[in-house]
Amino acid sequence: MFIRINKQKNKDGSIRQYLQLCQTFRVDQKVRQQTLLTLGRLEDLQQGSLDTLIEGLAKFSERYAQRIHGQGASSVAVLWTKEFGPAYLFRKIWEQLGMGRFLRKLLDDAEIPVQYEEATFAMVLNRLMDPFSKYRIFRQWVQTVYAQGFDDIPLHHYYRALDFLTEHKDLIEQQLYGRLTDLTTLDLDLVFYDTTSTYFEGEETDDLAQYGYSKDHRGDRKQVVIGLLMTKQGIPIAHQVFPGNLHDTKTFGMVIEDLKKRFSVRKVILVGDRGMVSEANREQIRTLGMEYVVGVKLRKSQQAQELLSIRGRFKKIRKNLEIKSKEINGETYVLCYNPDAALRDETSRQVILEKLQSKLDQLGPSGLVKNRAYSQYLTIDKASARIDETKVEEDTKFDGKYAIRTNSSLTPDEAALVYKELWRVEQAFRNLKDNLELRPMYHRRESRIRGHIMVCFFALVMESYLALRLKETGCTTSVKDVLHDVSQMKASLIRVEGQEQIIRTELHGEANAAFVAIGTQAPPRVMTDTWQERV
Repeated sequence: MFIRINKQKNKDGSIRQYLQLCQTFRVDQKVRQQTLLTLGRLEDLQQGSLDTLIEGLAKFSERYAQRIHGQGASSVAVLWTKEFGPAYLFRKIWEQLGMGRFLRKLLDDAEIPVQYEEATFAMVLNRLMDPFSKYRIFRQWVQTVYAQGFDDIPLHHYYRALDFLTEHKDLIEQQLYGRLTDLTTLDLDLVFYDTTSTYFEGEETDDLAQYGYSKDHRGDRKQVVIGLLMTKQGIPIAHQVFPGNLHDTKTFGMVIEDLKKRFSVRKVILVGDRGMVSEANREQIRTLGMEYVVGVKLRKSQQAQELLSIRGRFKKIRKNLEIKSKEINGETYVLCYNPDAALRDETSRQVILEKLQSKLDQLGPSGLVKNRAYSQYLTIDKASARIDETKVEEDTKFDGKYAIRTNSSLTPDEAALVYKELWRVEQAFRNLKDNLELRPMYHRRESRIRGHIMVCFFALVMESYLALRLKETGCTTSVKDVLHDVSQMKASLIRVEGQEQIIRTELHGEANAAFVAIGTQAPPRVMTDTWQERV
C-alpha cells in the first residue's frame, strides 16, 4: 500500500488536494491501482489529524514505534472495500420510480412473504453495473457490493422473482408508466416501435424459442423476438416478447391494440421502420383512430418512380436531410435525401463495378448471377454477360434516398424529423445487447426467459430516466461517462482504535451531476446502517 495525493481543479483555477490510501495488484500480468479510501483534504489533515493518524500506525512498525509515543498509539485498519456509487444512485431512482413500493404491494396482496423485490433490484443493478448470470450474482457479485439486503437472498429467490415479474408484467408496466408521467413531461403523442432478436445458448425446451431471421447474425441458434415501445423523450414504456420465428409485421399488429388498451391514450402517432408495417397494420391503426409515420421500401414501392420524379429542388431542413413531398391517395409521401449517404452509395457501387468487370474478364459470367451485388448490374445473353449501363444509371437514382409515408397531421418536415428519431430505439437495443448484456440467454422456461428480458427492460428504463434528467439539468456529459465517475465511489469498513465505521470515498469527475439530476444528495462521508432509507 502507498499514499497518493489526488489533485482536483476548482472552477476559479485553484487546486484542492486529497490524501488517499491506495494499493497495487496484478490482473493478467498487468499492474493495477485501487483507491482504498480518501483520508481527507491535505490542508485539513495537516492541522493535526494527520499526526494523530501517523502515531496510530507507527506502533505497528518496529522501525518507527520507538520514535513516536510508543505503546500508547491508536490503530487504523481497513477491513473491506466494496462497490457503492451505482448501488446508492440506482436505489434512489428505483424508489423514485415507485418500483420498490409497487412490487412490495403486489407481494403483500398476493400474500407472498418472500421479498422478491430485493432479488429483482439486485438483478437490475447487476445489469447496470457488471452483468452476471443469476448464479454468479448469488455466489460472487453480491459480496462485492455495499447494499443492504443482498447477502440474505437465496439463489432460488432470483429465479422465482423472474416468474413473479412475468406474471405481473402488464400491471407493472402500467404503474411504471403512470409514475413516469408524474415525474416527467412524458406523453404518448409520438410512440416509436422497433424489434430485435436475442438468441440462446445450450438446450432450451420452450415453444417461445424458435429459429428465425436473426438480427444478431446467429441463424444457428434459437431465438426470441423483442418489441420495444419508446416515447419521443427516449423513455421505454413497454416491451413484448414474441416467438423467434414471428415476422416484424405480425409483431407490430399485435402491439397496436395493446398500446391503445393498456395506456388509455386518445391520439398516438406510431413510428415504425420500413418493412415493419403491412397494409393490414395500417388499416388497423386507422380503425383504432391512431396515426402513423412509417418507412417505405423505396426500390420495391409502386410509387417509386412517382416519388423520384417529383419536380423541384430538395428542401434542406437539417444537415444531411433534404426532402420533397407529394400527396398520393390521401397519404403524404416524403422523399428524403442525404448527400453524404449518396456519396457513400456512389463509391460503393463503383467498387462493385470494378470488381465485377475484373471477374468477367477473368472468369466469365459463371457464378456471378447468383451474387445479388453483381447480378443487379448484369445483362445475361446466352453464355455471356455484360455490365448493363442502363441498370447502372437506374441505380444511381436511388443514391442517398429513402421514403416515408404518413396519414398524420404532421407537416412533411415534421414527419421526416420524427422518422429520423427512430435511432433512439435502435440505440436502446444496442444498449440492451452491449452494455446490459441481454444476450446470450441460458434460461429454459418461458417465464424465466420473459422475466430475464423484463429485468433488462427495467435497467434500460432506469438508465434512460437518468439520461433524461441529466439533459434537463444541463449536463452535457454522456450518461455512460457519468456512471463511470459514479462507479469510482466506494464504501470501506475501517476500524479506528477498536471502533468500526463505514466511510465512502470522494466523488470524482461528474459523479455529483447524477445526484443533482435526480434531486438528491450524495451519501454522507461516514455512514450508518440506515443509509438505504426509503425515499
